[in-house]
Amino acid sequence: MDYLEIAKLIGEPINYKLPVPFELRAIADTFVAEAGEHVWRYSGMEGTADVVLAVNASTGEITNVQRSPLDDVELTFTGLNSKMEYVLIDAVLATPDTNILGRRKASITRGMDKREVQLIIAAILANTAGYLPGVSCSEYTLASADDLYDSIIGMKHAVEDYGDNYVLLVGTTVKEAIDTYDKDQAATLNYNVTLTAKLRELGIEIVKVFGQVSSASNETETAIMTATSAILVAKNSRISEGMPVKFVRRKINAGIAQLMGAEVDSAQRALVVNPTPVNVTGVNTLAYGVYGYESVIFCITCPQAICLCDLSSIL
Repeated sequence: MDYLEIAKLIGEPINYKLPVPFELRAIADTFVAEAGEHVWRYSGMEGTADVVLAVNASTGEITNVQRSPLDDVELTFTGLNSKMEYVLIDAVLATPDTNILGRRKASITRGMDKREVQLIIAAILANTAGYLPGVSCSEYTLASADDLYDSIIGMKHAVEDYGDNYVLLVGTTVKEAIDTYDKDQAATLNYNVTLTAKLRELGIEIVKVFGQVSSASNETETAIMTATSAILVAKNSRISEGMPVKFVRRKINAGIAQLMGAEVDSAQRALVVNPTPVNVTGVNTLAYGVYGYESVIFCITCPQAICLCDLSSIL
């Protein structure tokens, strides 16, 4: 009698690349732009003083002054796409790992999330002019006697006139230093800090930004955020509407998605499954594949509510 022997496979292959424990909504207002819609930002900041004069009791005269509207500038969307990943049909049929492309779809979605975060953080740390309204984010410069506590408090003081309800984005080395601060300073502290509790008391939420993503064809990965960097964001700005960062994804409507043969994630990100055959270097190949695409843009509308700091010299 012939027997069909089946090997039981426990679990699934583990991808050791950690997901990002971070949502764009922590620091950014998010929007969706329709296909073909243009998105603009103001090119400068409103610098006019808030003025209230005493009434001229003798004449009742109202002082007149002409104001000019701010100029605007159009933002350019950036298209992001993954590689077109494929697997041979024969290879899939010969292995119990039949869900490999399902995992790759999840990886593409995760990678695009991480790349979005990386782009915003890089723009803040570099004070990239194209994303700013003519004013840079503030940067806290370490004094010779500063330690981790001093630097975080200095960042808070730099932004607290412009907002509150803070998020402190930190790289992995900074987070480790926060975790061990009390013990590291035990021999020299003359006052009770208890750093993590103190930060909570001050309304500062710590968000560790970790993980890696590749934007290169050779798949060389880079960290989403430099390990020794910190960014403090005042989410509740008192001088502008909403959060200090605005993030926009271009909507992929149902008609365009159908033409692409795409499965659309929340109508903003296309995951395209290529049926057999797949064209590989000009040759029709017995395989099926998957790739992802999205179109995004962001800008920093209130840089005064953001402060950055390079802590490498004290860590």
